[in-house]
Amino acid sequence: MKKLFLLAALALISCANLMAKKQVVYVEEFSYREDIGEALTEQIRGALISSLIKYQHIQITDVASESSLSREDKRRTDNARLADDENTRRLKMRELGANYIIQGYVSNLTYTSQTNDKGKTKYNAVLSYSLKVINCEDGTLVSTDLFNHEEKKESSENKCLTKILNILPKDVKKVVTKDFKLHSTILDSDYESKNGKLLKCHINIGEDDGVVPGTVFSVKKAIIKAGRVSWTEIGEIVVESIIAGDLSLCKVKKGGDDIYMALEEIISIKESDPNNAHDLIVESKSFK
Repeated sequence: MKKLFLLAALALISCANLMAKKQVVYVEEFSYREDIGEALTEQIRGALISSLIKYQHIQITDVASESSLSREDKRRTDNARLADDENTRRLKMRELGANYIIQGYVSNLTYTSQTNDKGKTKYNAVLSYSLKVINCEDGTLVSTDLFNHEEKKESSENKCLTKILNILPKDVKKVVTKDFKLHSTILDSDYESKNGKLLKCHINIGEDDGVVPGTVFSVKKAIIKAGRVSWTEIGEIVVESIIAGDLSLCKVKKGGDDIYMALEEIISIKESDPNNAHDLIVESKSFK
């Protein structure tokens, strides 16, 4: 009975660890300038969420649909909320497993029109908004990004807005690439090389982490000066295929000779002084 209990407990822990590998991101209701209105703001927010959920290494949760979080009666358009309320909300999200919070503010959505001599009207639109990424653990601001988009000479206001919404995935990619990086190490136990150049290697993250083929990683080598470790980029690899939940096969995109030399050096150090060996680390650079 004790053995069964232990196995069950280990299974639960394993499952929890598996789920915790992806970064959990809660998207709050956006604030907005009063004349823009809730409906248009939700349309913009919805387009951003649709773009976010395409990235498999992050788990997106819409706070408005989370039953264990009380929905605000209505977002105040002046964005004035007490700091204590923010802190309480952040702590609640952390309890629910969130790593980050995304907050948005739509500051401008205006339309203008021009009618020519033939009576034909063309519409222009300008959208301005900001996104904040907040660390749930300590409440620190990770980043703030401001975005501005303009569409001109469309046949209707709706067409202007539709074209702008189609641009938003590029904004999302910028935020995800910058703020929600994947990190791993190159395994020195199994790789393919030729004529002193690395061709292929494995990294110790995979399907469980939301890695997909085409993800590009920068490769960094440890540089030790005055007893301090810093990291310098020596090349790039791209994920070719996913082998397992915690394993991916990559091919070298750039710096194959430098990466090979660094791997050989690490293997040599591990043989003589394993405590001072630093694996090559990789950090996501762009997502497909």
